[in-house]
Amino acid sequence: MIPLLRFFLTVRRFLESVFLCLCLLAPLEATWATSEVAFTFENEDIQTVIKKVGELTGTTFLFDPEQVKGKITLLSPRKVSPEEVLKLLQSALALHGCTLLKKEEGTWIVPAEKATQLATILEVVPLKYARADEVADTLSWLAPPGVRIVPYYPTNSLIISGNPEAVKELLGILRGKEKKTEGQ
Repeated sequence: MIPLLRFFLTVRRFLESVFLCLCLLAPLEATWATSEVAFTFENEDIQTVIKKVGELTGTTFLFDPEQVKGKITLLSPRKVSPEEVLKLLQSALALHGCTLLKKEEGTWIVPAEKATQLATILEVVPLKYARADEVADTLSWLAPPGVRIVPYYPTNSLIISGNPEAVKELLGILRGKEKKTEGQ
């Protein structure tokens, strides 16, 4: 009788382990399956695309339908992550003269010229290991619309102005490059 009881306890522990593994793996598979999506729109209303991006990313978008309108085509040859979807939308909006402006209540979609009037930051970045004019020229290729980069020769500095988030992103790129240069 005892060997039979031991057998059932062993089988029960095994089944509990298998069940636990299945419970732990099931949510991971669902996460992997939904982490990337096909994102293709052909001649679609831009407001429909904004709504879909909001659903995919969980972002609340606020905009004036009279200012944000038109048709757009986004063709992605592969599945993209929610972060990439947001970047695609940002690029599409730039083609329509609009930009994203993040605030507490949500992400506003506003005309680019209005965004620079609403929120502008000015940063002075002194450089040690590179010439300001060369860095300004290189960064101008990476800078989002509305961000201005001007070299200031007397102190070998960059004056960067524009949307606070775009300026912070650009500063992150710049500081990342400086750290790599210092470490070499």
